Amino acid sequence: MPPSGCYAITTRKFNLIHDHRDWFADTQTLYNNVLGFYCRLYMELWGGNGSEDAAARRLPNNREAMGILEGLTISGRNGKTPEKPLPYDKVPLYFRRAAINAAIAAAKSALARGETESSEFHQSITYYKGMYKDLTDRSVALKVWNGEKWVWTECKLSGNHIPKDAQVMSPSVVVKEKTLELHVPVKEEVSDGRNAKERMAAGEKICAVVFTNEDACVVCCAADRYGDPIGRALFIRGGKEYAHTCRQVVEKLEKSRESTAHDGNAKADQKYWMRLKHLNDSFSHLFSRKVIDYCVEQGAKVLVLPLYRDTYSSRVMPRAGNYSPLHLS
Repeated sequence: MPPSGCYAITTRKFNLIHDHRDWFADTQTLYNNVLGFYCRLYMELWGGNGSEDAAARRLPNNREAMGILEGLTISGRNGKTPEKPLPYDKVPLYFRRAAINAAIAAAKSALARGETESSEFHQSITYYKGMYKDLTDRSVALKVWNGEKWVWTECKLSGNHIPKDAQVMSPSVVVKEKTLELHVPVKEEVSDGRNAKERMAAGEKICAVVFTNEDACVVCCAADRYGDPIGRALFIRGGKEYAHTCRQVVEKLEKSRESTAHDGNAKADQKYWMRLKHLNDSFSHLFSRKVIDYCVEQGAKVLVLPLYRDTYSSRVMPRAGNYSPLHLS
C-alpha cells in the first residue's frame, strides 16, 4: 500500500498585470538593499577572519539568527536605539523578515564557499503573509512601495491556475524588463509516495535517459526493472539548432561588448544575455516535456538519470562549452 502523508511542491507562474511596473521595480530595489544590509551584518557577526572554515564554526540556526539580527537593528518596545539601525525607514515587518531569511541563506552560502564579502543582489521579492491577500487564479492584492509610501494595490493575474486542494505558500514577484510575473509555490498531496526502489520492486517500468553533444542530445529508453529495453527508444533532436542559435547570439554579444566597453553602461549587453537565458529555458522545457510525454506513453514511472563523476563537470562540460547541447542537457 502506498505510504500516506507524501506531498509535492511545484511553482505556478502567472502573468501579473498592473499599470505601475515602476512600483514593483522600486519595491524590489528596496528589498535587495535590505537583503544586502542584513547579509553584510550576518557575515560581520559570524564570518570569522576569513581563514576559519565556516563548517568548523558554530553558526546560529535561522530562527536564532533572525532574533539576533532584528535585536541589533530594530527598536524594541522599550524604544531603545539599536546598535546597528536599519538605514531604511518604514520597512514592513514581513517584508523585512523575508529579506532577512534570504540574507541568511545568501550569507551561509557565501561563507561555505570561503567568501568574506557579499555582492550586489538582484533577487525577486518574496511575499510573506501580511504583504499579500485575496490570492485567486485571477487576482491578488499586494503591498508595494510606490516611491513615497506603502500601499495596497489590486493586481490581475492570468496564464495559470491554483489547484483546488493545494496549499499556497509564499509567492514572489519577478520584475522583468517589460513585464511582471507572480510565482506561486503550491503544496499538493501525492497519492503514491513510494520511492524508486519500492516502485522497481513492484515491477514498474523505468525510463533511462542519456545526454550527448550531438543533434540528438537526449536519448530515452523504456526498460523493465532489470534494465532490459521495452519498446522503441526516443531520440530527441534539436541540439544543433540550439548550439547554432546560441553561437549567433554570442557573436553579437562579443561585438556589442567591444563597442560598449568604455561606455560604462552595465546594461548595454543585457538583451543578449537575456536572449541566451530564454534560449536555454525554451529548449530545456521542450526537451524535458518530450521526456515526460515519452514516459507517459511507455507507462514508465521511474526516471533514471546518469550519475557522473566529478571529472565530468570539471573536464568534459567545460570542453563542450556553455552553449553546447551537452551543457544544456
